[in-house]
Amino acid sequence: MKKYLARIRRDLVAACRILSHEGLVQGFGHVSARIPDSDLFVLTPRMSLALVAEKDLLVLNLNGEVVQGKKAAPFETPLHTAIFTARKDVGAIARIHARTANYFSVTEKRIDAVHNHGSFFSGGVPVFVKTDLVSTPQLGEEVAVALGEKPAILLRGNGQVTVGRTIPEAVVMAIYLEEAADILYGALQIGTPTLLTGDESSRRSREALPPVDLERAWRFFLTRMERQKSS
Repeated sequence: MKKYLARIRRDLVAACRILSHEGLVQGFGHVSARIPDSDLFVLTPRMSLALVAEKDLLVLNLNGEVVQGKKAAPFETPLHTAIFTARKDVGAIARIHARTANYFSVTEKRIDAVHNHGSFFSGGVPVFVKTDLVSTPQLGEEVAVALGEKPAILLRGNGQVTVGRTIPEAVVMAIYLEEAADILYGALQIGTPTLLTGDESSRRSREALPPVDLERAWRFFLTRMERQKSS
């Protein structure tokens, strides 16, 4: 387990900085990553992501019990345990509060694919209609069911969740979700958006984020954040 922890901790703190810098979290939100070959995961504590340091990170089991770390776990820890339990393919989870995507969680209009990066959300982003904070195993399981095999879900009036095989993928999905919402929202102001077909979405999603380009996107957002922080 130790051979994975150093990289996970470093990438989780980078994820916190990127999500904060991109305006996808402002004081609230959390990020987690599964520890390979174990039933454990690393989770940010109950504090602003902009302030999280490696020493603050928690290690929990899939029952939501803290096995390492002294800070308080997020109120919505059951969200992470439920998704990790239901989705064996998920290696990381980002719980965010993106503004434009939130518009679509409180209306009948769904986020759907209209451009390249939006192709990951073809068929519409599901909405979890309960407004409760996901603070119980029951609610966590309901969110996991509503998420299904999708990369993202909107929580009605209360932010979003994105998932990925890795920390960079979960973070890039969060950024692309807000981009998709923003472009669709803008298009709705002009006229009737033309949605990508299923074939177009499938082709473009394969082209948009192969491993080499996922790393390229992650490095871009990380470098931009670090440069602006130092300037």
